[in-house]
Amino acid sequence: MFGVAFTTSGMRAAPLAAVDDPPAQVVVTAKKTDAIGSAISASAGVVGGVELSQRPLLRAGELLEGVPGLIVTAHTGGGKANQYYLRGFNLDHGTDFAGFVEGVPVNLGTHAHGQGYMDLNGLIPELVSGIAYRKGPYYADVGDFAAAGSASIAYLARLREPFLTLEGGTDSYARVLFAGSTGLGPGILLYGVDGGYYDGPFRVAGRYRPLRALAKYTWGDDTQGGSVSAQFHRATWFGSDQLPQAAIDAGLPGGRFGTLDATAGGQTHRYTLAGEAHWSHGPVSTRVELYAFHYGLNLFSDFTYFIDQQNGDQIRQHDDRTVVGENISSSISGHYLGQSTTDMFGLQSRNDIIDTELDHTRTRAILGLMRRDQTLINTVGLWWTNTVIWSPTLRTTVGLRLDVDHFALDSNTSANSGETTVGRPEPKIGLVYTPTPKLDLYLQAGLSERSNDARGVFDRVPSYAGGLGPTMASRPLVRSEGAEVGARVRLIPGLTSTLAVWWLRSNSELFFAGDTGSDDDSDRPGQRYGIELNNIYAPASWLTIDADVAISRAYFTDHNIAVGDRIPEAINSSASAAVILHDIPRAGGFTASLRLRYFGPRDLVEDGSQRSAPVTLLNFRVGLDLSRRVSMALEILNLLGVAYNDAEYYSNYRLLGQPANPDSADGSYLGHTIHAGEPREIRVSTTVRL
Repeated sequence: MFGVAFTTSGMRAAPLAAVDDPPAQVVVTAKKTDAIGSAISASAGVVGGVELSQRPLLRAGELLEGVPGLIVTAHTGGGKANQYYLRGFNLDHGTDFAGFVEGVPVNLGTHAHGQGYMDLNGLIPELVSGIAYRKGPYYADVGDFAAAGSASIAYLARLREPFLTLEGGTDSYARVLFAGSTGLGPGILLYGVDGGYYDGPFRVAGRYRPLRALAKYTWGDDTQGGSVSAQFHRATWFGSDQLPQAAIDAGLPGGRFGTLDATAGGQTHRYTLAGEAHWSHGPVSTRVELYAFHYGLNLFSDFTYFIDQQNGDQIRQHDDRTVVGENISSSISGHYLGQSTTDMFGLQSRNDIIDTELDHTRTRAILGLMRRDQTLINTVGLWWTNTVIWSPTLRTTVGLRLDVDHFALDSNTSANSGETTVGRPEPKIGLVYTPTPKLDLYLQAGLSERSNDARGVFDRVPSYAGGLGPTMASRPLVRSEGAEVGARVRLIPGLTSTLAVWWLRSNSELFFAGDTGSDDDSDRPGQRYGIELNNIYAPASWLTIDADVAISRAYFTDHNIAVGDRIPEAINSSASAAVILHDIPRAGGFTASLRLRYFGPRDLVEDGSQRSAPVTLLNFRVGLDLSRRVSMALEILNLLGVAYNDAEYYSNYRLLGQPANPDSADGSYLGHTIHAGEPREIRVSTTVRL
């Protein structure tokens, strides 16, 4: 998708089993932020090798924290998609950040739980070869969900030898991974099976049971070749949702790790088949990608608890969909008026056939239907990018994208059914100036469009008795426009620093909330701006140090003083730093990393009167080869054992037996609700190369 290839050098478990991909691939040993003279912007890069292999992980989705400034959290246990924060956004489960695995889009529009839902729990981290990321709406080859940025995750092509990894840890954590590769005909077959179990620290055992499998067949080289991959992911879990702080203060059994609904949780699956072929003839290169997947989710949640004092407030969100799509692109290299140029053209299409349902439930038994919808979404994107190398010091890129989206919704409430087709052009521009071999200066700007949930587009009346009525219809497409200036500089040998100052405006912060089955918030335009500083330092071949800081602000541009102009939940600040030891001569495969992650306080309401608590975590990982065939590793997550909130909101709730609040229409109260982060978790793994 991004035209970036990876090798396996230094990947997680790479010292054990990986070998380089075919010749001419890009070798990635850390965050690839030092590509002065070739990088496209200050906020784009590649993460791989040492950085990923030595990253302690509580959950698979935390691989994305390799993207500078991005924070990954969870507001429930188990296999539900993570929550993501970046560039002044609470991205929820992925609304404005586009993710791809092996070229297949992960985000799901008109999802039962949240628009753009991006579940990365199906990843097998040890087999990931790298992550290519780009922030901002400046790239014509990425369409929906990419206002804040995008990331493409690639798997390895082969391993040196098969291996078996056994892991165990506190809070009933267990995991088994078997992976290998073999020559098959003209290509190489990579395979892996990954299963696990985790109860977590909560009073109600999480019983999280993920099962993942991957098969990838690769042939050819960069000039002519391709791959076919099949991915399998299933999971079941019981999840402790966020809790009202008032319940914890009142002595809830289990305290921060207690629960008010022992039957929350769910099941999910995703089965994916994808294929890619590429070839070159003279100055023309072509790539064709095809994919299809089936996805399902049965999610039982309880966020407000007992507004309904008799039955409780548990809901079931059901999503069942089939998705097919393709991505065809060609690049043509040439010369215009003596200048070196590259033109790229692309055609993308995606078709989602979706069944969603929202029910009122009690202990997972359906009490009543709230809404049921059948949705068809057809998207076609055409894009073009032109890059001109005007001189050894100056490059420009201009692009244009046109997305056409067709929405057709058949709701059980006929007044909320409808059909529409919309399309918008999205111009892009970029400039890179390299005055010296040690300095790049960047300028980017662009427009993008993000789709809204089709239910919010067509809703005209409450979808169920007692439900909220829409105050206005969502726009089918939400336009964002952004710009940034940046620099990448090599100050001293081994140290590369990047600086980006960015701005982004969205013409609507209105969105459909799957939890209530209605539109949420008002149709207010929002604006965000910020600054990011990223550093990577390799003072020696065996030592890597990186440090990232991101500061942003998000506010509504109408500046409604009566309500407030802060965008709730928006990230304001984050920082990370790591020291990594690797490839130490004559050290027996010894590796170690110590990583700090800071997630700053956020405004939880529009007037800024309620804020979340900041979070600072320290994670540690050490590995050692006991012999040529046996290695061990130790991870300590939350090394200092701090009590922190993985998620925190200011939302409505009511406890069982609590008198109705006379100041609210439904009797609920407003207060802080939190999901406790894990205490110190210790995990040990043994890997045997077979």
